[in-house]
Amino acid sequence: MGHTWRDVRTMREVGRAPAAGPPADPADLVLTPVRASSSRAIWAAILAAAALIVLRSWVFLQYEQADFDADQAIVGLMAMHLAEGRAWPLFFYGQLYMMGVQAWMAALVFLTSPPTVFGLKLPLLILNVATGGLLVWLLVRDAGLRAWQAFVSALWFVALPPITASRMVQAQGGTIEPLLYALLLWMLRRRALAFGLLFAFGFLQREFTLFAAVAIVAVEAWTGELFTRRRLAHWLVVLLVFLGARQTVTLLRHTASMFGPDAAPPRLADGVTNVDLVAKSVCLSPGVMAGNVGWLAGHNVPTFFGVQAQPPGALILSGQPSGVPWAAWPLGLAWLTACGLVVRRGSRWLPPLRAPDDPRVLLPVMLVLTGILGLAGVATGCNIRSLFTIRYHLLLALAPVGLTALAFVLRGPSGTTSPSSSALPGGDRWMSVMSAAVVVWAAAMTWTHVQLLHEYRTSPPPSAYRVLADDLVAQGDRYGWASYWVSYHVDFLSRERVQLSPTSAIRISEYARQALKAGPRATVVGNEPCAAGDRTSRKVLDWWVCRRD
Repeated sequence: MGHTWRDVRTMREVGRAPAAGPPADPADLVLTPVRASSSRAIWAAILAAAALIVLRSWVFLQYEQADFDADQAIVGLMAMHLAEGRAWPLFFYGQLYMMGVQAWMAALVFLTSPPTVFGLKLPLLILNVATGGLLVWLLVRDAGLRAWQAFVSALWFVALPPITASRMVQAQGGTIEPLLYALLLWMLRRRALAFGLLFAFGFLQREFTLFAAVAIVAVEAWTGELFTRRRLAHWLVVLLVFLGARQTVTLLRHTASMFGPDAAPPRLADGVTNVDLVAKSVCLSPGVMAGNVGWLAGHNVPTFFGVQAQPPGALILSGQPSGVPWAAWPLGLAWLTACGLVVRRGSRWLPPLRAPDDPRVLLPVMLVLTGILGLAGVATGCNIRSLFTIRYHLLLALAPVGLTALAFVLRGPSGTTSPSSSALPGGDRWMSVMSAAVVVWAAAMTWTHVQLLHEYRTSPPPSAYRVLADDLVAQGDRYGWASYWVSYHVDFLSRERVQLSPTSAIRISEYARQALKAGPRATVVGNEPCAAGDRTSRKVLDWWVCRRD
């Protein structure tokens, strides 16, 4: 059974010229399959996606040692200070970019519960669930997929492997948010004011939001819609709203707490913005970019999708190796099948400079472009050849979602086809192969989460920083010095009962002031044995705790 689509304002079929009047605006099209999924089926798909997202995130919320570091601890400290009314962290401490949205959300949690890693990451889990649910819903609404097809397509995001899943709930200033903003921008693309405000907000939090906006504009340029007078005026309004909102936030910088409580506000000329950061981090040398592409393709992308083995303790704390190399086979089969189905359609389903006969293809194309642009943006960077840069291209998860959805839109004879396209021979059979391959990959990734959860429930790895923080609290070590990665980590875990500061890359000036005030009575935590004249000298796991007084 095929599908039809209706314009609820004109009741005209897509691809058929009306008797009179202008053509229907694509924004007015409501895609209503003849055999649409029931609301019960859609909710079942959304709830199934939510359950898998909770499963893939749970270890990283419940067990603080699984994936937590000083950068995330600073966001937690920002939330503590905001909840206590001691500071206004407009941006990440120590800089004037990466707006402190994650700290604002966590502060709401800390108003009703003690500061914990779980409470810090809980809003990020909620955003992950919201992103997964919205993704399924949009694939049904705008791509016209059945509920099960939308769920299968979304599995590329829903069932991410542990390393990538841990990054989706990292309190690093902006991780899951650009993916959510991409979907919201798609929904608001016809509303210039709302789009411009959201784009400015998302860009100020994390510049990766730019890739979604570029993808939406690129889709309009390809279809020719961008070059109409109305759309050019629309995007001019978006640009003006974006610049106005960004400048407004810039003017608010002098009210921000740049270095924590009781610190002098920054001057407007202090520091760099995210625009400056992007400009300084780009390396456009062909040789560098080619090497970056090779590195990303050989390391980051396979690890991102969980098909490259990593040793125990790589990026997440676990005694077991991560990655399922054999899952590269179903992953590759799914991608190749989807690409084959799309390529066999040729360019008829999305002709240049003309509105497509079937507008259902537009959302999947936008998702593919957003994911590819997110990866390409990292490829243009300097010093990116590290698995730690996975957190910079989390938008990549949207690319296979869009590719799989596009294949479903262009599926075989017993499914939905473009009004101007003929059915592909054996289309249903290839759809079954692709769907099965996606499910097998997702099952393999889900099983790794089950194994990781079992490890933490039965024999959890020790939380070394918790041991250190508890020891310092018990021994009455209040102020002192440590490395960047030790100090802020301990400060948050101890809920500021211990206040350590690094000697460089200072984010919270109050801690440094207290350590300086303590003088020789300040505690020093390091990796080298204490000096002979130190009155206090003890070893806590791999650290030496020293104090002269």
